[in-house]
Amino acid sequence: MPFKELHRFISWKERFLKDYEKIERGDLERIREEVRSLLGEEPEDRLLKALRSMYVGGMEHRVEDEEIRYWTNWAGVKTYKTFNRFPLLSDVELAFVFWALGKLFVPLLMHERGVKSEAFKRLSKEEQEEAVLEELDTIWETQLTLILQALQFLDLKSISK
Repeated sequence: MPFKELHRFISWKERFLKDYEKIERGDLERIREEVRSLLGEEPEDRLLKALRSMYVGGMEHRVEDEEIRYWTNWAGVKTYKTFNRFPLLSDVELAFVFWALGKLFVPLLMHERGVKSEAFKRLSKEEQEEAVLEELDTIWETQLTLILQALQFLDLKSISK
């Protein structure tokens, strides 16, 4: 792992730890309702906490916007399922991973060519999903692998709830 990237994640850890209390005390019921309609089934609490972490990492006020929130939830669920629910990560590590994803992904949604743009809104639902997945896939390939590698150096497992 490149030192520059590791150093970035170490500095992010400090910010994450300051935000962790916000994640812990956040309202999961609103997220539960939205994700239930997205999934068509009752979501796991672990997924809800991951999404809550994504909101906080992406700056919560940004996900108050309905479209940004929908696509953040969609991307979070897609990530959670694609990576088999991250079974080897502790709850705190999972929260950090999704906090970091929110930090990287939510600004992309808000970009001038993002989900609020007229061009995006003109796309069919399938094309919208494909466009969002393309951005998400890039993050998975370039950043998620680095975040997962960095976890071993961040010692988040030792942090109690």
